[in-house]
Amino acid sequence: MDKTMGKQLIRKLLPMLDKMNWPDTPVATAKGQQAFEIGMEKIDNAPNDPQAIAHAIRVFLSGDSLPYALAGVAYALVYASREKNGAFAPEGLEAAMEWLEKAQELEPDLVDINVIEALIYIYSDRFDDARLILDYLQGQEPTNHYLHLAEIQYWYNQRNLEQTVHWFEQAAISAITVPQRLRLSARLGDVYMEFKQPQKAVEAYREAIHFNKDNHLLWYKLAVAYWQQEDYAEAERCVDQVLRIKSDFALGLKLKQALQKKQSSGVLGRLFGK
Repeated sequence: MDKTMGKQLIRKLLPMLDKMNWPDTPVATAKGQQAFEIGMEKIDNAPNDPQAIAHAIRVFLSGDSLPYALAGVAYALVYASREKNGAFAPEGLEAAMEWLEKAQELEPDLVDINVIEALIYIYSDRFDDARLILDYLQGQEPTNHYLHLAEIQYWYNQRNLEQTVHWFEQAAISAITVPQRLRLSARLGDVYMEFKQPQKAVEAYREAIHFNKDNHLLWYKLAVAYWQQEDYAEAERCVDQVLRIKSDFALGLKLKQALQKKQSSGVLGRLFGK
């Protein structure tokens, strides 16, 4: 599968779904839940990668639970709907809702499944509908990790940094695995950078690096955060770490050159009293 996303990917996926072998068990099972969680993890790790989405769909179908498989496919369709510009193709979100409703008919009360409905509303900019779902689910299972992630997306999409950070904190508490905590810290750093708070981004990226010291992209993001604070010495230390891990990383090489240029202009400035 190529790197096509959004409307084009949806049009490729939908005809394939009817031809797949679906589980026979019409109720939620432990094995089905496990496959559901593994598949979601694969998508969350690479939400812009159509190959990861296709792999996740195969994982969802490998469980012995039809409702979890249907809900997993709905989740996959949500992220397959994302266009390169960040918008979500309406026909993809509509298809996701259709598959989700099939899951809800079989298991109407599972928070892990119902939270996907809130996500569909969020990405459709139907925030009032999303809020109704989220409030209802909070009354059912307030410590649910997937619910916390949906709350992050709800507040982020409305540009409310305070509430977004609050739900990052709640999600960090409810996270079970190291990859979940790593993603949260890295994503929080990205949010702080987007809101022009590089100092707080540094803290978040450093926490993420604590979980994954060999992630060159995290070191690069940390270097950029230091660059934005004009802490060029720390930025260079971080970019050197980037290039130790991945010597041909183009963005790292470009930042290294920019830092060297900054340093040389700084030396000249001191020499000439500027």
